[in-house]
Amino acid sequence: MVKRILLFMAVAIVPVCHGQILPNYGEERAGLSSFTYLKNPVDPWSAGLAGTALANTSSYGLATNPALLSAGSQQGVFSGSRMLGASIGHNFFSIAKARNPNQVVGISLNSLTSGGIVERTVWRPDGTGRIVNGALHCVGVGVSQRFSDYFNAGVQLKYGQEQLGSFTAHSVALDLGFHYELDYRELSFAAAILNFGPSTSVMQSGTLPTTVNTDTTASSVAAPPQVFAMGMRLNAIDKGEHKVYTSFQLNHPSDNNENYSIAAEYWYKEIIELQLGYRMVSRWGAPSFGFSTKTHLGGWPMKIGVSAIPSPAGNYQTVIGLTLTPLNWLL
Repeated sequence: MVKRILLFMAVAIVPVCHGQILPNYGEERAGLSSFTYLKNPVDPWSAGLAGTALANTSSYGLATNPALLSAGSQQGVFSGSRMLGASIGHNFFSIAKARNPNQVVGISLNSLTSGGIVERTVWRPDGTGRIVNGALHCVGVGVSQRFSDYFNAGVQLKYGQEQLGSFTAHSVALDLGFHYELDYRELSFAAAILNFGPSTSVMQSGTLPTTVNTDTTASSVAAPPQVFAMGMRLNAIDKGEHKVYTSFQLNHPSDNNENYSIAAEYWYKEIIELQLGYRMVSRWGAPSFGFSTKTHLGGWPMKIGVSAIPSPAGNYQTVIGLTLTPLNWLL
């Protein structure tokens, strides 16, 4: 009798139960990390693919995977800018040059800056009367080596500094990436460990708006946004002037906010490119897309791109960028 009652109760509550078929990608378990902006796509080719760019030789190597410097023979000036709204801007700039046909070296600057922010504290929730600015900068030096016609590896060492009012944070991190291409439809695989480093030290100095003065103190709060990622890319359709590439990527960050993404690219005469991507993470819910074209500036090869990427707030953010390669740098 008891078993029948339990069975009846189980059947009765089934219609109101919601089974979790797919995981929430760490949403309930997401932790903290410092310099989180380093995870955000900042070049238009990566942004248009929803970040599915680990194996894409068009994306910026020093922003995505350092192995792409030699895999894509990336040389010249690379710039990208992402408008986050509320006077917050995310900008990227790098220069890369080949030392020989198999090795490319480069430097990068990745920064996030804000407009004026009204300073508030627990003692003065209405504001202290001061306006502070946020500035986060990360400088990197990288090198990529081609070991064969199919295998490339790269590494980048980065130093980051964060300044917000009386708080300052410093961090060092390492990017290590690989890129391997097969002899079948340009099929390529890539893997990388990004932003690997120790916990960040936060310094605070100055006088709080109370009767208590504070001296400079330091504490470790969080590590950089470490990410282990794997990706692949395939030339799915090749009709001469028309090409379609598909790509897939898995990301496992240290803050447990796991996600994966898929993307497709359409190329016309290798002059015009269209990107479309989607990241499988519960708070996005919208695709990314982009457009780019190749041209010349004073005879120098130039590529211009613009992309739109969804934000958790439900709107879209714009990413623009360009690459410019001096003719005398081409090997």
